[in-house]
Amino acid sequence: MDVPTIIAENSDYYVINKPAGYSVEPHDRYPSISDWLNILYLIYEIKDLDRHGIVHRLDVETSGVLIWAKNKLAQEDLQKSWQGRAVKKTYLALVVGETSQEGSVELAIERDNQRDRQRVVLLPSLKARPAITNYRRLAVGEWESEKISLIECRPITGRTHQIRVHLQSTGHPIIGDKLYGNKLSDKLARDLGLIRQFLHAHTIELDDNLYSAPLPEDLSDTLKKLKIKLA
Repeated sequence: MDVPTIIAENSDYYVINKPAGYSVEPHDRYPSISDWLNILYLIYEIKDLDRHGIVHRLDVETSGVLIWAKNKLAQEDLQKSWQGRAVKKTYLALVVGETSQEGSVELAIERDNQRDRQRVVLLPSLKARPAITNYRRLAVGEWESEKISLIECRPITGRTHQIRVHLQSTGHPIIGDKLYGNKLSDKLARDLGLIRQFLHAHTIELDDNLYSAPLPEDLSDTLKKLKIKLA
C-alpha cells in the first residue's frame, strides 16, 4: 500500500497526497490520515497543534489532494471557504459509456438509510440537500467493445459521495465503484485489474495556489491498458 506524502504546507495547513486505502478519520478497518499525522507529530515533536484539523473528506478508496488544518483558527477559516464555495476542486473519474462532451448534474442528494448510501432526489424532500457537479470529457477508450470515458469533474457543492451518486444518476457509474456501480462497471473493473473505484482528487485551488496530486500507479496503469493518455 502507498503511504501519504505532504505535497506542500504553510503556517495554516498541510496539503497531503492521500493514497487509496486510507480513511481521513481514525477507523477500525483502515489506516487513517489522522493516525499518520500523529506519528509525524511524535517524530518531529510538533506541539500545540490541533491534531484533528479536518477540513474536508475523501472516501477511503478515493486518492488525491487533501487539506488538513494545523490549528483551530485555520480549520474554521478553511471550512468557511469550503462552505462558501471559494475552493475550486477537480476530480478524475473513469466511467462506463461515452459521456457527452460536457455537462452539469444538478440533483439534490439525501441519505438512504435503508440501503446505507446516498441517493438523488427528484421530488421535494426536507432531508435533501442541493448538489451540483460539472464535468467535461477528456478522452474515450474502449474495452471489449464497451466504451469508457475519462472525465474531469468539478463539484460545486461538497455532499457525501456526490460525484459517485451523480454519475450513477446519468447512467455512467464510476468503474470499480462497489456501492454505486452496476454489473457492467464491476465487470470492467475486474477485466482491467482495478480493485477500487477510479476516482482521484486531482487538484485544489486555494488561496490563489493550485495544488495537484499525480495519478497513482494503479489508475495510470488502467489508462495505459485503454490507450488513454492524460494530458
